[in-house]
Amino acid sequence: MCYLWGIEITQQVNIMATKLNFRSVVFKRAYRIAKETGCNFSQALTQAWERYRAYKAQIVDELTSRIKGFDFYYCYSDDSRVYRKWSQIRKEISSQLKQFPGSFISAISGQLSNAKQIESFI
Repeated sequence: MCYLWGIEITQQVNIMATKLNFRSVVFKRAYRIAKETGCNFSQALTQAWERYRAYKAQIVDELTSRIKGFDFYYCYSDDSRVYRKWSQIRKEISSQLKQFPGSFISAISGQLSNAKQIESFI
């Protein structure tokens, strides 16, 4: 097998930020791996799928932990600093969820004890 080391997470985020079909993202990455390493396309495609699955697992875990730690009752706070802080976090989570395909969102809701929590961000 041929491996391409040194692919940064930022490159993966830039590819995913355009909200493409996940298959097209994987095939574009496989083409890039095959072009850069000279290995055949089937090996590159296997590597691209492995990287996609790892990336998806990482993003799902990060967003799940952010949603689990979210204070859904921040709007009842009397302190404006608390309200601004949690409003900003809500906006960040919402913008992240809008960038990713539906398979990410269903994986996140599957890990939450209350699946309705994710509905407040969408």
